[in-house]
Amino acid sequence: MDGTLVARIAETELESVVAGLGEHGARFADLFGTPEDGGVTGRLVYGLDDEQRYLVVETPLADRGHPPISDLEPAAFVEECELFEQVGIRPSGDRPLNRILMPPHAEHAFPLLGGGSRSAVPRELHAPHHVRGEAFEFPFGPVRVAGWESLYMGLVTTGEEVLDLYLFHWHKHRGVERRLQGLQPERGLFLVERTDGLSAVALSLAYCRAIEVAGGVEPPRPAASTRIVALELERIYNHAQSVALLCQTTGLSVGQAQAEIALEQLLRVNLAAFGHRYLFGVAALGGVRRGPEADAIRRLLPAAVDELRRAVQALLRTNSHVDRLEACGTVPGETARRLGLVGPVARASAIDLDARRDHPWPGWHEAAPEVAVRDGGDALARMEVMVAEVEEAQRLVLEQLPAAGAGTVDIPRGPGTGLGWAESPRGETLAYVSLDEGGRLARVRLRPAPVRNWRAFDDAARARNVFTDIPIIEASFWQTVAGFAR
Repeated sequence: MDGTLVARIAETELESVVAGLGEHGARFADLFGTPEDGGVTGRLVYGLDDEQRYLVVETPLADRGHPPISDLEPAAFVEECELFEQVGIRPSGDRPLNRILMPPHAEHAFPLLGGGSRSAVPRELHAPHHVRGEAFEFPFGPVRVAGWESLYMGLVTTGEEVLDLYLFHWHKHRGVERRLQGLQPERGLFLVERTDGLSAVALSLAYCRAIEVAGGVEPPRPAASTRIVALELERIYNHAQSVALLCQTTGLSVGQAQAEIALEQLLRVNLAAFGHRYLFGVAALGGVRRGPEADAIRRLLPAAVDELRRAVQALLRTNSHVDRLEACGTVPGETARRLGLVGPVARASAIDLDARRDHPWPGWHEAAPEVAVRDGGDALARMEVMVAEVEEAQRLVLEQLPAAGAGTVDIPRGPGTGLGWAESPRGETLAYVSLDEGGRLARVRLRPAPVRNWRAFDDAARARNVFTDIPIIEASFWQTVAGFAR
């Protein structure tokens, strides 16, 4: 696979290989299972960032036949739980599993990717939750503020300080990976693009790159520039929306209105540029469906970014806003590294990681984006990173416009596998595809950035915060539930 190394190992070698990769600085990125040849093949994806490559480690997995990977790679715990939910495989030992996407009391009815049902359900998935001592649980959600996604938060407190927090994401689960099986890749793109609507460009481009890698083709050069333009426009409007939400959570109505004016202008830029406010319909297998309206972007984008810049400058001079963000929801750098965080959440905690630079696909070698990094790890640092990324994204868009255009290349139909990636507004996004003899989708694995980043939300919430800090932390993380509960 282009830009990807593949290694096949025995299940007995798994523990030593995982330990060795960690010791040599390989970054854990994903873990998933695929029913194959009457068994399950596990695939671990690592970022070899210094080499600008990914490594896919393939190994057969048997139920309770492999060691807990999360003992060696704590970032793998969510995926380890998903292995059980999707293919019925759990590690050896008695380490409890969390419920990730499976609704309560639906364990036996929840379909496996390879068909059939689970022979047994871990006791802990039925275990009641107890809060002891003087603490109590404050339930928040799944229906919350209008416009916010369904998400249950269990806030454990003695009155105001948040002692613990846990999340239920499964209300948004749609079984996208299961629905993609057996589809033609073109039909699959329709579903992938709608998996996480606020990252429609990034996720669909990662999927398209995976299909292109499997077919051994590259998009035309004008299409590569168009992909960069669309991806960066998506980044700009997402970061503007996060700024508006931060104003809402700190009670600054005027600042919120100013940021939302900028957001509306940016969405109109998207509409003028590509015919859709949220940039649906840009990506195509082998290229793009249409080129950007360059004159409209040059005319409208600078004014929209200026509007956002004025709002941000006023916010950073407003003590009541800055004071609420400083030391709020702090994620230390070591925690960010241990949990495998990506995107602005990681870069605000001094993790210098960006797939555009570290794993450039066609077009990005010449673009050479500057990566904004901060070391505060709090909500203010996350806002500063996103604001800096808006300025850089505008530069990239205007720089790429002269070379941007439409076009696709034909992709050979037949069996193959491919790994694709993109740097979404929330961070590194991965897509793995396996095609059968007829060129249909045999397995698709989608790993949007929220799968990595939601793991740190409870750590951030417990870091000496109170109830009213939780919405601020959520707005500064700016993750989607749909990207996790796909």
